[in-house]
Amino acid sequence: MPADRRTLSPCRDGRSSSINASAAAKRGYDLSALRARTIEDADFQRFDLILAMDQEHYATLSRSAGAAAGHKLKLMMSYARRFKEREVPDPYYGGPQGFERVLDMLEDAAQGLLESLRGD
Repeated sequence: MPADRRTLSPCRDGRSSSINASAAAKRGYDLSALRARTIEDADFQRFDLILAMDQEHYATLSRSAGAAAGHKLKLMMSYARRFKEREVPDPYYGGPQGFERVLDMLEDAAQGLLESLRGD
């Protein structure tokens, strides 16, 4: 199953973040090869699941996906088990602790996603 990182904003194309890469590296994640690129119409056919980090992105993706691919969209935090938040906050507004909190949230949601895919 292919996985990819997309952005809704062309201004973030090709960028990586040294701040979030540093926070992730402390947990053993290497994000150095990841680069964002703008989502394309073909992505709605290419991928079985497209995860949005917040409602605004979900709404934008939903408009782009149309009725035929809308079933592929989910909020990442809908898979979370420990966190009640439905949206991933922008970590840049939370200082260094913001990145740690977002990583905690995403690890929890990723575990829930894996369980969902396995049928646990």
